Amino acid sequence: MKRFLILFLSFILLGQLLPVMAEEDFWDEPLKVDREAKNQQKTVTNQEFEKVMQFFERKKKKKEEKKKPKGSPIGPQIQEGAALPDANAFKVTYEEYPTVMIPVTLITPNHTEITPGYYRILSVKNGADYYLNFYQGSSLIAKVPAINTGNDHNQKSINYAKVIPVDNDRYMNVIYGDIDCNIEAQLDIKQ
Repeated sequence: MKRFLILFLSFILLGQLLPVMAEEDFWDEPLKVDREAKNQQKTVTNQEFEKVMQFFERKKKKKEEKKKPKGSPIGPQIQEGAALPDANAFKVTYEEYPTVMIPVTLITPNHTEITPGYYRILSVKNGADYYLNFYQGSSLIAKVPAINTGNDHNQKSINYAKVIPVDNDRYMNVIYGDIDCNIEAQLDIKQ
């Protein structure tokens, strides 16, 4: 009985669709759409083409600018007269303390030894006195008194630190600068 019902319904549906499919317009309809599209084609001028290309180039540049990292080092761009970066760039640069490599053993005025290695340097102001703190990891290795010189030693970045040998390798100057100060300290080389 089920087979008979399914067969009967399929003949009825087929009988409904055959007259619609028999019409010429049913089979020619896709062709009519193509003919109409062909008749509506408009030639594109060079100016219109250039406008569209410029639009996509601007869109591409905007995407590339969004992908650039924010807060990159400032350095030479400021000196060349380029536009100043946003305040976040200053904050990121200010929070990254410089690291120096000390090649020899240095002796502080308190007779603490700073052995060869890499040290992160941080300035500390206590009243009117300045100090340079030498860190390895999170450990404070030495606290050295420093002098505020106000001289940036022609450095091109906001935060800098450098170890400079002086006077026939008897002692070394450690220069340091950040947004707040430019200081230096003198450390003897262990003989």
